[in-house]
Amino acid sequence: MSDTTTSSTDADRQALLASEQESQAVADRVEDISAADGAAVLGDLTSDRAADVAEVLDPNTAARILSEMDPTLAASVIADMEPVEASVVLGAMDPDDRVDIVQRLPAELQQELLGEMTPPDAAETRALQKYDPDSAGGLMTPEVTALSEYLTVEQAIIELRDLSQRLEQMFYVYVVDRRGHLVGVLSMRDLILAKPDKLLSEVMRPRVSSMPASMHKEEVARLFRKHNYLAMPVVDDEHRLLGIITIDDVMSVMQDEATEDVQKMFGAGAEERLTSPWSFSFRKRVWWLMVNLGTAFLAAAVISRFENSIKALPILAAYLTIVSGMGGNAGAQAMAVAIRGIALGQVDKNRFRQLVKREFLVGLFTGLIVGLATACIAMITHHTQQGVVLGLVIWVALVFNHINACVTGVSIPFIMKKLGFDPAQSSSIIATTFTDCGGFLATLGLASLASRWLAGG
Repeated sequence: MSDTTTSSTDADRQALLASEQESQAVADRVEDISAADGAAVLGDLTSDRAADVAEVLDPNTAARILSEMDPTLAASVIADMEPVEASVVLGAMDPDDRVDIVQRLPAELQQELLGEMTPPDAAETRALQKYDPDSAGGLMTPEVTALSEYLTVEQAIIELRDLSQRLEQMFYVYVVDRRGHLVGVLSMRDLILAKPDKLLSEVMRPRVSSMPASMHKEEVARLFRKHNYLAMPVVDDEHRLLGIITIDDVMSVMQDEATEDVQKMFGAGAEERLTSPWSFSFRKRVWWLMVNLGTAFLAAAVISRFENSIKALPILAAYLTIVSGMGGNAGAQAMAVAIRGIALGQVDKNRFRQLVKREFLVGLFTGLIVGLATACIAMITHHTQQGVVLGLVIWVALVFNHINACVTGVSIPFIMKKLGFDPAQSSSIIATTFTDCGGFLATLGLASLASRWLAGG
C-alpha cells in the first residue's frame, strides 16, 4: 500500500512539473510577441491553462495580454488564477480595462479581488463600477491630464514632465478650476510659445467639446466617427472633469456593436460568444425562434388559402420558394443599409422618404431583371401555353415581392426604432414575414387569377 501511495505521489509531482514547464514555455513564447498575438495564444487555451501561463508571466505583460482579450474570456482566466496574483495583474491594467473584466466576475470574487488590490486601485475600480457599462462613464478612464487654470506656464511644463512619467498616454491637456470643472484645453504649441509667468487661464482655449458620463456608447462612437476625435473628456452633470475616452476604446465599441447587430439580425443573443455555455445560448435563442415559429404559421396560413391552386398545379410549390427566397435576399440587403444608417445617425425624416423612393426603384428594376430570368427558365422548361403563363405569373410575382421586400426592408428598422425596439433584433423577423407572406400571396393569387390558362396547358 505504501509503495502504491508513493508511486502515485511521484506521478502527481511529475505531472505537475510537466505542467509548470509547459506553462513556462508558453509564457516565454508570448513574452516576445505583441500583446494582441499573446491574447490569441491564451485564447486558444482552456481558462485554467491560460491562468497558469498568466501567473508565470510578468504582471505587466499579463495585464497587457488580458486587456487585449474578450473581457468575458479574460474574466474566466482571472477567475482561475490565485486571488493574490490575479489582483496584481488587474492592478497593472488601465482602469477602464480592469473594470470591464471585474464586472464579469461573480460578486463574491469581485469583493475578494478588490480586497487584495491596493486601496487606490480598489477605490478607482469601485468608482467606475457605478457607471452603466454602456455609457460614456463606463468607457472612460480616469487617467486624464488635467491642470489648474491658476498654474503659470512654467509650473505647467514642470507638472507635465512629471505626469508624463506616470501616464501612458497624453492625448490632450485639459484645464480645470478649483472645483474640478472643465474650463479649457491647452495647445502644446501655445504652451511652449507663451511667456513663463502667464497663467494657464490666459493661454488655454476655452471652447472644449465634452460629453456627459450618461451618454450611451453608441452616441459616443457616432461623435468620434463624425468629428474624427482622438480623445474626448467626460464630465458629470455639473461639468466636472471625470475622465477621458480614447479612440481605441471607441474602436472596441464599434466592433462590439457590429458583432451584436449581426447576431441580433439572426436571433442570437448580443452577449453570446463561442465560449458561452450551451444553456446561455439556449436561453438567448429559443424565444426568438418561438416568434419565428409564429410568423411561419402565418405564412403557412396564406398557402393554405390556395390549397386547390397548388393541387391543380403542383409546380407552383417549387416556384414559391424562389419568389419568397429572392424577396428575403432583397429585403436583407435593404435592411442592412437601413440598420447601418441608423447606427451612423445618417437618416432624418426627409432622407427617410428619399430612401423609401430609392428602394422602390431598386426593387422594381431588380424584380424586373430577376423575374425576366426566372420567367425565361419557366418558359423553356415547360414548352406549352402553361409554361408561358406560368413564366408571366412568376415574373409579376417577383417584381411585386422585390418592391415589397426593398420598401419594407428599409422601413421596418426605422419603425421598430420609433416604437422603442432594437431594430437589429426585431427587424429581420418582421421583414421575413412580409417577404414570405407577400411572395406567397402574389404567386398564388396571380396563379388563381390565371388558373384558366394554366389549366389549359
